[in-house]
Amino acid sequence: MRVKDLMTKTVFICAAEDPVIVVAKKMMDQDVGMLVVVDDNLSKKPIGVISDRDVLNRVLLKKLDPAKMTAEEIATKKIVSISETATINEATALMKKNKIKKLVVLDDLDDLKGILSQSDVVKQFISISEQLADLSASL
Repeated sequence: MRVKDLMTKTVFICAAEDPVIVVAKKMMDQDVGMLVVVDDNLSKKPIGVISDRDVLNRVLLKKLDPAKMTAEEIATKKIVSISETATINEATALMKKNKIKKLVVLDDLDDLKGILSQSDVVKQFISISEQLADLSASL
């Protein structure tokens, strides 16, 4: 099975110049814990990621003004990404190696295609387990 088969294709993004207050509102409105930061809203080239923890730890707990800081200033710049054609085994190994729960999925041109999370993989595993149980019960 390939990453493209399990990844979430709807990816919420923010532009590098977006104020953190706008980023936080977008996370709240979309009910997501992470946004991919891109050069600008027309671009699909990721330059970083921002999690809700980043907003909390890098802005709010330091009592900085989220209206005066940009997404680029607080983003984690080291993006751990994977090709959409990689296998799920490769993806889970990369998650384990980097101790992360989500991977940014890119195509051959390094354009943003999706997000693969541990929960995406677990849901598929549960689905396969249920199908095997059904198959065993019918034999």
